[in-house]
Amino acid sequence: MGLRQVLIITNNPMVKNTNNAEICFVTGDCRHVLYQAFNKVAMGHRLLSHPLAGSIKPETNPYRSVVLSRLKTGVELSTLAMLERCLEKVEAGIGKRAAAGNDLSFAQDFQMIDKELLEAAMQSLGERQV
Repeated sequence: MGLRQVLIITNNPMVKNTNNAEICFVTGDCRHVLYQAFNKVAMGHRLLSHPLAGSIKPETNPYRSVVLSRLKTGVELSTLAMLERCLEKVEAGIGKRAAAGNDLSFAQDFQMIDKELLEAAMQSLGERQV
């Protein structure tokens, strides 16, 4: 699947200017990215990457990129339910991060991790028919 066939929702500045891809840049933390993904899936876009990819807890990494289909194919209720569970985890994690304080001294590192996870997802999508 090529970049022209996907919509990337992100709050990561390193992903913002990805060439040949439709980017929906979200101002805010990973929670805002997931809400935007939820809204797009509710409008019929297909979720193509897991919204909580990687083994980094949502409260640790504020950057998130999610891949959706550009074309609308229909609403998948099971996907909306999964996104809702992901949002619950993120909401709980945001509270933990607020209690611990925001340490963004590693912001570029977290942006790079998110970008690498996105690239892995895109490579995986290219290897299978979607």
